[in-house]
Amino acid sequence: MKETDNLPKYLESEVLIRFEDCDPFGHLNNGRYIDYFLNAREDQTREFYDLDIYAHIRNTGKAWVVASNQLSYLSEVKFMEWVKIRTCLRWYTTSDLLTECIMLDRDTGAIKSVIWTRFAYVDVKKGQKAEYSDELMDLYSKVAVVGEGKPSQYFEERVKELRSAAQA
Repeated sequence: MKETDNLPKYLESEVLIRFEDCDPFGHLNNGRYIDYFLNAREDQTREFYDLDIYAHIRNTGKAWVVASNQLSYLSEVKFMEWVKIRTCLRWYTTSDLLTECIMLDRDTGAIKSVIWTRFAYVDVKKGQKAEYSDELMDLYSKVAVVGEGKPSQYFEERVKELRSAAQA
């Protein structure tokens, strides 16, 4: 992992929406949003934090598994549209973390969708929850936007907050 001083809390990348990921109306299929969000976050953590989840699994036998998703669709996304995906670590505990990913119109910055994904950290061989190493806890403490512990806000409140900010 990279030196953990001065790491960005918000990571961003651009992606082109592909035809095969869309429904017959040319809109991004609702199930494919999750793929775009997960792929973006994986690429971003590798690029910005030098955290390769596959190397981590090989080296430690521990992995992150999706425990839950909450997703809100705010406006349509169409095939061959470029979007920005902005992600962050909202909060973490010793064995869980919650990421927020926002899909934005690349040109206007308008919010297209938002997802919260909670990941549980597990020992793959034992099939049970594991605790993060000191190195991961140090990284999380420096990049989380809310911090350690449970969220102080519900997903629906966050979506309302994002909608209000977009209209201001």
